[in-house]
Amino acid sequence: MLGSQDILFIVLAFCALWFTAFLCWLIYQAASLLRHVHGLVDEIKTKVTSLEDAIMTMKRKFEGNITMVSSIAEGVRKIIDSMRFRDKE
Repeated sequence: MLGSQDILFIVLAFCALWFTAFLCWLIYQAASLLRHVHGLVDEIKTKVTSLEDAIMTMKRKFEGNITMVSSIAEGVRKIIDSMRFRDKE
C-alpha cells in the first residue's frame, strides 16, 4: 500500500508537472505577443518612413514653387520700375 508520504510526493510531482506546463504555455504566449508587437513596430516604421518621404517631397515642391514665384515677382517688379522710370522721362 501507498503511505501518506508517497501520496504527497505523487501529488507534488503532478503539481510540478502542471506548473511546468503552465510556465511553458506562458512563455509561448509572451513570445507570440512579442513577435506580433515586433511586426507592428516594423509596419509603423515603414509607414512613418513613407510619410516622411511624402512630406519631404511636398517641401521640395513648395520650395521650388516659392523660388519660381519670387523670380516672377522680381521680374514683375523690374518691369514696373522700368515703366515708372519711363513715365517720369
